[in-house]
Amino acid sequence: MLMGCSKEKPETPTGLAQTDCDLYSITFEWDASEDAENYSLYRSADGIADFESIYDGPKTSATDTDLSYATTYYYKVSAKNKVGESTPSLTVTGSTAIPDGFEVTGSPYGNIDETFNYVEEYNGKPSYHTDYGILRIITMSSGEWEDHWVIYDNIDSNVLYYHPDITDYPSPTGWLKRYDDSETDIVLTPK
Repeated sequence: MLMGCSKEKPETPTGLAQTDCDLYSITFEWDASEDAENYSLYRSADGIADFESIYDGPKTSATDTDLSYATTYYYKVSAKNKVGESTPSLTVTGSTAIPDGFEVTGSPYGNIDETFNYVEEYNGKPSYHTDYGILRIITMSSGEWEDHWVIYDNIDSNVLYYHPDITDYPSPTGWLKRYDDSETDIVLTPK
């Protein structure tokens, strides 16, 4: 009898769980599988299709990088040896960190260069304000921009810029001018 020669695929890994994250990465760990030589960690944006391999190696931990902030992704892991690959684990979610605030620059006129900090929940989502509270990044509760992120002038009670996509958190680019829907060069950089 030959020792160390597996004749079966490894067992499906268990215990896949997120252990850490920052704005742009998520770290996972899982339990070792008997007869495993390598592991593959897979990610999907929706948890249904298009799982892509983001790690293939012998460790029972991996970090997924170059992700978007405040976003949930879906993961599963499998074990491999010379015989083949195990059935994938149950799918779990992992989420990147939520920004404490944003450095906001640009506009059609180049006149925004402000720091916005998280202040409170507003309409069920975070709101970010400048230190003096005049400009806010919020979601609207009604009207033309309902559920859209806007940059709002609190003094004039007026939407200055809005984002055309409905998302859970403010998008870094793609902001439009409220008055004529023209593109801007506004950039939100998480801090």
